[in-house]
Amino acid sequence: MKIKSDFFKISVIIPVFNTSKFVRKAVESAVDITEVGEVILVEDGSTDSSLIECIDLNNQYEKVRLFRHPNGENRGAGASRNLGIEKSTCDYIAFLDADDWYLPNRFTKDRMVYDKFPNADVIYSCSIYEEDFIQNRKLLYGVTEDPRMKWGKEIEPIKFYELKLKSKLVLFNTNSVTIKKGFLISNKCFDTRLRLHQDSELWNRLMRRGSFYAAEWEEPVSVVRKHSGNRITHRSSRSQLKMIAVQIDNIGLDNLHSFEIDDLYSKVIRLQSKGFIYNLFRRVYYYSFYCVNFFDKKNLLEKIRKAYAID
Repeated sequence: MKIKSDFFKISVIIPVFNTSKFVRKAVESAVDITEVGEVILVEDGSTDSSLIECIDLNNQYEKVRLFRHPNGENRGAGASRNLGIEKSTCDYIAFLDADDWYLPNRFTKDRMVYDKFPNADVIYSCSIYEEDFIQNRKLLYGVTEDPRMKWGKEIEPIKFYELKLKSKLVLFNTNSVTIKKGFLISNKCFDTRLRLHQDSELWNRLMRRGSFYAAEWEEPVSVVRKHSGNRITHRSSRSQLKMIAVQIDNIGLDNLHSFEIDDLYSKVIRLQSKGFIYNLFRRVYYYSFYCVNFFDKKNLLEKIRKAYAID
């Protein structure tokens, strides 16, 4: 079934927390794009003037809709995106961090790929970091070629996910994904136990079940801004172990495929080895622990789940 362009409308969801300096550029980069049906701002209990800026944008643009958590609480990016999904009215969902912005071609190829492959659940493209964009350097973040050209157009989701993990490919960031709303809400959305990496955990779960197709890998569709206030600057081994634990908890240890167990086992040991200052000690720990527990991988992963996933 062909997607008529008039019906290819996207709800762009922007969680806002202490980004008063940036949020206007984010909104204005999205609001005039033809495919954007609405821009949903979810103000997340900011302590700066973000709420005032959001109110101004809501009043200025017909497409902009503003929501807050009860009592103006701060609940994190995951909960804010979930609220945006709940309030959305379009059949397609996209996300944008309030300190980043879209480029005019953000959804141009998405519509064509959904038209060509009606079975696609998620479309993804590449982005670019702000400094590379300003310097006109063609250093793209994410997909650089269509992996389905090598792996097969009709490859099953779980096999696609396996090859993606084994190839260690970074295909996209959250700003460059467009999702069918029906597919998204048929799964658990962002896990609010995670204040960091909640998007990575979600994409890992969705990639196991849904068909992901590349759209744009030659020109960036969004710009990622790096600054001291980025949430990702607070990432740590502990935050990444918590993400792995939550992912295991959501999927179920007994539902993991062998390649997932191998991948998560290796990641856990590598993250634990970072407790050593010197690289030599890290390597010794990694390889010795890896071998000693090789036949007891699931037990280690269950210990991680219990240690980090249960709040």
